[in-house]
Amino acid sequence: MLKRILPFLPLIFIIACVPDISDPNIQAAVINSLTATVWTPVPPSLTPTPEPNTSKIVEILNSIMVGSDPLLETVDAKFSVVDAQIFLNQATQEATTIRISVDCEWIFSDSCTPETTFVKLMRVFAASDKVIERIANQIPPTIHTVEMLAFDHMKATGVIAITWADLVDYSYGKINGNQLGSRIIRQAATP
Repeated sequence: MLKRILPFLPLIFIIACVPDISDPNIQAAVINSLTATVWTPVPPSLTPTPEPNTSKIVEILNSIMVGSDPLLETVDAKFSVVDAQIFLNQATQEATTIRISVDCEWIFSDSCTPETTFVKLMRVFAASDKVIERIANQIPPTIHTVEMLAFDHMKATGVIAITWADLVDYSYGKINGNQLGSRIIRQAATP
């Protein structure tokens, strides 16, 4: 008879250790654990970052910009993103502007104009759909202006501004370079 009961002994032991499910606290804990297991997790790449991660923006842009065109970097100029900043609207305290600072180091002749630097940065954003998506995940959804602060050997040379919507449209191919170029606002660099 013991041989017949022996295989069921672990099952009997488990049943004996089951907590009293009639206790409301245990019922609530079981329901909460079951509810948590059926939630659909949202991948982190699809949810906007509540706090801007500007160092991640610099890293993403430089991973494409630096070393992407050895011929350009040997003969013309080297470009690198040195900073990204989020600015708040004074009245509403909402994040409305992202400023991306790009340094240019020319090789043989001074070709580091703000316009050349802007074109290089826009090509980085348009390199693939994933670039604009990865940047969008690092900034607040209230951003509506993008400023590019150009540097020539770490000396500020000018600012070019566009709307975030235009940058996104250009990156996805919804507007072309002519359209984007006609929508820029050129400003002098301020210290």
